[in-house]
Amino acid sequence: MNPEDYIGREQTFIKHTLLRAYLERLFMIIGRYEEKISYVDCFAGPWQEGRNDLQDTSIAISLNIMKKCQEGLSQLGKNVQFRALYIEKDKESFERLKSFLADRKENEVDAKPLHGEFHELRDDILKWCGAKDFTFFFVDPTGWREAVEIPTLRPLLQRHNSEFLITFMLDFLRRFHCQSELEEQMKEIFGEILDTSEMTPEQRETHFLRKYREHLKSAQLKTGESLLSAYSKILHPLKKRTMYDMVYLTRKPLGIVVFMEVLGKLEYVQKDSRAQAQQTQRVERTGQREFSLKSTNIEYDEENFKLSEVKDYWLSKLSCEPKQFGVKEFADMIEETDWFISDFQIAFKKLHDEGKVENIDAKNIERRKTLFVNYKANYNQGESLKKMK
Repeated sequence: MNPEDYIGREQTFIKHTLLRAYLERLFMIIGRYEEKISYVDCFAGPWQEGRNDLQDTSIAISLNIMKKCQEGLSQLGKNVQFRALYIEKDKESFERLKSFLADRKENEVDAKPLHGEFHELRDDILKWCGAKDFTFFFVDPTGWREAVEIPTLRPLLQRHNSEFLITFMLDFLRRFHCQSELEEQMKEIFGEILDTSEMTPEQRETHFLRKYREHLKSAQLKTGESLLSAYSKILHPLKKRTMYDMVYLTRKPLGIVVFMEVLGKLEYVQKDSRAQAQQTQRVERTGQREFSLKSTNIEYDEENFKLSEVKDYWLSKLSCEPKQFGVKEFADMIEETDWFISDFQIAFKKLHDEGKVENIDAKNIERRKTLFVNYKANYNQGESLKKMK
């Protein structure tokens, strides 16, 4: 993807970067044990594209990733069938979508367009998915009505072997959640009427996300297989606020960990993108040219996250008896705190340097640059940690 194709819509560039990076990791993992992988874009468009060939849309991005992964898995001896379903309600957009898919080569990923309202087509979508094959649902509406409410999503959430990436329109909900005429709709989103009158904007955003994710997870079938959730902030390119959040749902602990690994790298991309957008705005306002920005590095400092809080959290999880910390444990920690994996790694290293914790399985932890706890070691069982007396 070329960032110049997204000038004026940098937030979409970040969203598409996340989608592309995570789908590639996901499909290469899932493809090792699945024979068929399905992808469903519930609000496909195209809309707000910058290029006439639609290569800067989620449609082209997802198809390119599926083709790339299909070829990559084939080289590993895995013959995986990829297919995609793209839903669009707007007639003009649907015609463009239909034409784009029809013009593709015969050996491309099998892709089908479907015209109509998402909420009215849920039975058709589930029928197309089938009952067994892995399916990734991309739910990216421009609003929330009959899109992200739990009653709307419930039939899909109750399908086994599925993952979801949902655009949570925080900007809209921030403005409209306390309007009395929208109470029933807010209940469908959050499960209750939220009182945020005494909250700061940051507290309000955290509260919205926690309630929405809890309500999403409550919609699953009671089979003992719980949904896990994480999210990514998509920031306004020019202002210090969140435009919307990308809420992720899976039933696999590895899914949460991989998603957060991708988010860790996305932080750098988003910081660079916002810096470029803000520089462009300054140049347009002042008429004065500036030097080109070099890639900005996110350096660790204690303002990036509350180091003492993360250290205390680690100490609450550890005991003097050794305990394995692998993918499942890290997924649980991420769900409980919404912290980045790098937060846990930095805090553990600080505690180690203070002589308060030990990684029993790390022969020389000083040689490690970032992975002070290798949670994927021993077939994702991780490494054995303990608190020092």
